[in-house]
Amino acid sequence: DMARRAERNGLNSFRAFVDWLDEEAESGDVGDAPIMEEGVDGVRIMTVHKAKGLEFPVVVLVDITAKDSREPSKWVDQASGLSAMRLAGCTPIEVQEHADEEMRIEKEEAARVLYVAATRARDLLVVCGVGDQPYEGWLATLNPVLYPSEGTSFKPQTKQPKGCPQFGDDNVVGRLKNAVRPRGSVSPGLHRPKAGEHHVVWWDPAVLRPISQGNTRSRLTEFLKEDDHKVRSEEGIRVHEEWQRQRANVREIGGKPEWTVVTATSHFAMPRDSEGRNLNIAEVKVDELSTSAALPEVAVESIEIDFSRPHGKRFGILVHAVLSVVPLNSDHEAIADVARAQGRILGATDNEVAAAAETVHLALRHPLMQLAAAAARIGQCRREVPVGLKLDDGVMVEGVIDLAFQEQRPDSPWTVIDFKTDFEVKGRLEEYQNQVSLYALAISRATGLETRPVLLRL
Repeated sequence: DMARRAERNGLNSFRAFVDWLDEEAESGDVGDAPIMEEGVDGVRIMTVHKAKGLEFPVVVLVDITAKDSREPSKWVDQASGLSAMRLAGCTPIEVQEHADEEMRIEKEEAARVLYVAATRARDLLVVCGVGDQPYEGWLATLNPVLYPSEGTSFKPQTKQPKGCPQFGDDNVVGRLKNAVRPRGSVSPGLHRPKAGEHHVVWWDPAVLRPISQGNTRSRLTEFLKEDDHKVRSEEGIRVHEEWQRQRANVREIGGKPEWTVVTATSHFAMPRDSEGRNLNIAEVKVDELSTSAALPEVAVESIEIDFSRPHGKRFGILVHAVLSVVPLNSDHEAIADVARAQGRILGATDNEVAAAAETVHLALRHPLMQLAAAAARIGQCRREVPVGLKLDDGVMVEGVIDLAFQEQRPDSPWTVIDFKTDFEVKGRLEEYQNQVSLYALAISRATGLETRPVLLRL
């Protein structure tokens, strides 16, 4: 729609249309009237194109002098790549030869636009017209469904249609008494038009009251107008300021997090004061036991590590990914299949996939993993378990446990295992020990049983 409108205004290339859009966006000009609040008296003035898809109780079609088409000024032949247009008052022969075709296209588009305009009304459609004779403008297509035949134009079915005042005999205000009305002139009242089964009310302009300046303002304008003694306006300002203060307080309170959530690794990496408290989080009042004296001791286990194998972040992720899904009783071939699938997901090299399969194979042969496989057979093994733990300083520590299992006895302690590759552990052993100890504490509080945290180096 915008492109068609721009084309009618003389923009004849895609580049010109894009430039025009940029100018409109930068200027911020709005052609339509602002939308009135619902329930407020007001009229919204808008173009037909802007009204597409909308519906209004009452629609008034105005500006009957607007033309539905104009003399063609250009012609485009896409097949031959020719674009001819009027320039400096001279019209190319190609434009003249195809003038009728262009006019037909213009009128067809005008008919489509008029259809959109006439179908926006839900309850009442008001069409401006000339009572003495049809006017050839953009609304001319509606003339057959508006104007009665010449034989009945002077004889309306009633001069007081339902919901209307009593009408007079003439459609022109102040017409001279001796003036002769032309044939086909429509008298105010209810008429049956030439086309269609409906009826049309032709309004008598003489019954319209003159519009005074005082009635042009909407109720919204009256509401916003300052009262003479400033009683309502001052009270409104005070109430608004109080609302702003309350809103600011609510936003300030709402802006403070109830919990500060961190990962187990980053929690121990935070700077602390002399009393061991985090320096970069707000103090939160909570009734929780202190964790510093309750952290269980962490055992460090290891498999036989081939230090010539690949290492790095992607390799560590690949090993963890395989251990998270591979059955704990898998043989080397099954492990290799899982490693290849996870390797494709991560884009790992063949060397990394082979090394990861061998590392997982050695890990599953470890005595702890053998116990985990036995626990899995009785449903007492958990892998990739998310946990959360609220500390005494108000911090919520969260993480994902690689593996946890409980042996056959119901009162047996839970063993919590966290996998770390050689590259991950280097220089951060204490940090990772604290991490798995928090995981164990979370499970201990959740189950009420003892836990044994283990850091398994792979």
